[in-house]
Amino acid sequence: MAQSNHTTRKYAISAALVTSLAFTPIFSGSVFANAGVGSSEGDITINESNIPNVRKTTVDEFSLIQLGDTGQAVEDLQATLHDKGYYTYTVDGIFGPITEKAVRDFQADKKLQVDGLVGPNTSEALALPASNPSGDLTITEAGNSNSTNIQSDIVATAESVIGTPYVWGGTTTKGMDSSGFINYVFKQVGMDVSRTHSEMWENDGVHVGAPNVGDVVFFEGTYDTEGASHSGVYIGNNQMIHAGNDGVRVADISIDYWQNHYIGAKSFIN
Repeated sequence: MAQSNHTTRKYAISAALVTSLAFTPIFSGSVFANAGVGSSEGDITINESNIPNVRKTTVDEFSLIQLGDTGQAVEDLQATLHDKGYYTYTVDGIFGPITEKAVRDFQADKKLQVDGLVGPNTSEALALPASNPSGDLTITEAGNSNSTNIQSDIVATAESVIGTPYVWGGTTTKGMDSSGFINYVFKQVGMDVSRTHSEMWENDGVHVGAPNVGDVVFFEGTYDTEGASHSGVYIGNNQMIHAGNDGVRVADISIDYWQNHYIGAKSFIN
């Protein structure tokens, strides 16, 4: 493949990784104390989390087009956005703020993750050209890659709002409660889920014996309410991203607090 001016990033999650990072709950009793809403027990930093491993591991590799890139791939992107009515400026092969805004507008209309990055899902929606002999843009898809791309989108979206403050009833980047966080993440990847943890546990997705990356892990008894009372996006290695008392964080769910409240996991991926 010819040299490209844009950065290559690992994006999709391999089936092997998903299998190897399955969560095995260690139950130590049925103690359900009345904890605060969205407890922050076990919260850890991104560097301490499994997120770097999720980013690195892949079965297929593609070239991400992003702000600052130049070359034929960007020209193709601009021309496609122009044809679709999102880009009205000169097709110059320079990915600047105007091109990024056009990408974001397209992503919003197509209910994709709105990040201004042209990854596999955005590229597929735009029907950008695949690799060619002069090769700036290369996208290769492994067999049954749709689910791995969705898993990757779920984790990337959850990671993108880490640091968002906890706000009771919140469902936006200005503030989220624990179920609002789950609603926000899955809405960004084109899935509608129920508003509360208990409704999600009862009505959405399918129960799984052990969660894979991108599944949702559920807990009960974290405060005084019937049924599931908390949940988070599973990222492998006994960790989840969730909205706790201190906002959206990564948590180690192997600690006693979460093990004592764990009730199971569900997959929302069709």
